[in-house]
Amino acid sequence: MKRIVSGWMVLLVLAMGVASCGSDKAAATAAIGSAESAWAAVHERIANVMPAESKALDEAIAGAKATLESGDAKAALAAAQALPGRISELSAGLAAKETELRAGWDGLAAALPGVVDMAQQRVDALAKSRRLPAGLDAATVDGAKSKLEQAKGLWTEAVTAQQSGKLAEAVAKAIDVRGLMRDVLSALKLPVPVALAA
Repeated sequence: MKRIVSGWMVLLVLAMGVASCGSDKAAATAAIGSAESAWAAVHERIANVMPAESKALDEAIAGAKATLESGDAKAALAAAQALPGRISELSAGLAAKETELRAGWDGLAAALPGVVDMAQQRVDALAKSRRLPAGLDAATVDGAKSKLEQAKGLWTEAVTAQQSGKLAEAVAKAIDVRGLMRDVLSALKLPVPVALAA
């Protein structure tokens, strides 16, 4: 009789374990699905403004799904349950970050095109000159011309990114243009505007 009871107890424990695993898997699947839905609603805006944070959240969701597929439902559930808080945190900071990036873009967009034009005029004038001014040599001018072309290409990319709503990318590229133009102006013996000094 004791053996029969013991056998039933083992079966009961095993059944409870299977039920628990099934429950964890269902809960993890539901939690991941809920997080994916919440993330889909804000993903594009956050990716445009906070791309690094957006990538980290994408990886966290993928990680939870991979953990579930590997059979560790409890760990997957724990990972999935942490996702809504992270999504809410990113969403809460979105407006402030957008404002910050727009302000940065507006300042750079106001300054850079004029600076690029000024440098281009200087390069064109030097190309027509029979003799370079004191302090300038052909190698320096050629280097400045190369950086100027690089800056012009990057500025075009920055404008395209901004028009597509990709503010973080646009500002990052514009900052690179600013650095290049500082080098160009210095090489060509032109004054560096205050707007480019930051």
